[in-house]
Amino acid sequence: MHKLLVATTVISSLAAPAAAEDKMVVDMSKMSCSELTKLGFQDFSGIAMWLSGYYNASVRNTTIDLYQFAQATKVVKDYCSINPRATVVSGVERALGIKMPRPR
Repeated sequence: MHKLLVATTVISSLAAPAAAEDKMVVDMSKMSCSELTKLGFQDFSGIAMWLSGYYNASVRNTTIDLYQFAQATKVVKDYCSINPRATVVSGVERALGIKMPRPR
């Protein structure tokens, strides 16, 4: 029984670094609408929140209207569904009529 516990612990510790390597890194200036629409709910939500924070920080807005956020997210997702070749950033700009900040 003790050997089984040790073996399980060793195997688990070897698998942990592999799981850490599976994380996704995204260059938001290059992400396409097609890639965005293929994401699961959690990843899509995370990217939508990041985009909102990125834009709102640039205009020094520290408040969020959750209803407006949900509506804007739907508008962008709908735009991206129709325009899969567009980048997400250009999709946000066109769908919401805003200008996203550019990296310096």
